[in-house]
Amino acid sequence: MLGAVDPGFTIDWVHRVDLDEILPAHGLTAVSGNERDAIVRQWHALEAWPDFVPALEILRQRFVCVSFTILSLSLVIDVSRRNGIVWDAVIACEMLRVYKTQPEAYRRAAAHLALRPDEILMVACHNFDLDSARREGYRTAFVRRPEEWGPAGPPDPTPNSACDLVVDGFAELASALVR
Repeated sequence: MLGAVDPGFTIDWVHRVDLDEILPAHGLTAVSGNERDAIVRQWHALEAWPDFVPALEILRQRFVCVSFTILSLSLVIDVSRRNGIVWDAVIACEMLRVYKTQPEAYRRAAAHLALRPDEILMVACHNFDLDSARREGYRTAFVRRPEEWGPAGPPDPTPNSACDLVVDGFAELASALVR
């Protein structure tokens, strides 16, 4: 799924397809279509990390802050409104018609922002996105989030040494960037 070009789907659809596969695999066949839709909609009610919103407010005083995401636009809107997150813009890969980690996704995002890739700092808690962004000329910041991926931990917990910045949270990111 990641890296799809002109896919014709959103992450909401992927969440539903995954749920439709997971439920029967665990013997949960009595869950109705409406109940499945309600479960998938729970992604739209996520709570933000407690340190994120205050740090974003600090960063927005000095920088343009954009959510560049594989998540659906409606999911980003719902979660942002729920958590009081104010973005300068949202670039959802569904709008670009190409998903990260395809190089064209990063190029199109930079073009929409009218910025050179080296003028953009990609911030994430996973190397695969940061590595792809860096290959396209972006600067990168790794935010450690050991609980982001659940009890098993992140698939790539050790930041790539090529990252421009590695921090333990968003407050530390804001402190490092706003001096």
